[in-house]
Amino acid sequence: MKGIVILCSLLGLVLLSCGTHAADCDEVKNPDDSEFKNFFKNLGCTVTHGAEKVAEVTKPYTDKIGDVAKDIGNTVVQQYDSLKHKITNDDPAPGAPSAVKYDAPTERVPLAPIAPALPAEITNPQPITG
Repeated sequence: MKGIVILCSLLGLVLLSCGTHAADCDEVKNPDDSEFKNFFKNLGCTVTHGAEKVAEVTKPYTDKIGDVAKDIGNTVVQQYDSLKHKITNDDPAPGAPSAVKYDAPTERVPLAPIAPALPAEITNPQPITG
């Protein structure tokens, strides 16, 4: 996982550095510019060239990762299709029992009535003698 993050960050650096001014690297130092500005121009050129070299070196690896990802995707799709065809078989075997009879009740234990009858002791209370 760390390798993927590093690789993506390097590729992002390459893409960002391609937007820098490449013409600045080819120019001779302008005497009007300060040393501070020239330092950062040189630093930018160095980073750009380094990023281009990294992109050239990592190209075979990124191609290999892409090919492996395509292969994995294709095998997953093929397994999904075969499983889907197994589950949704349009030609069921003759005489195969169905899972549930359509006229059978759906619950195994009948449910209790919604309003149960009250016990006789509650409806006809007996006086307590004492």
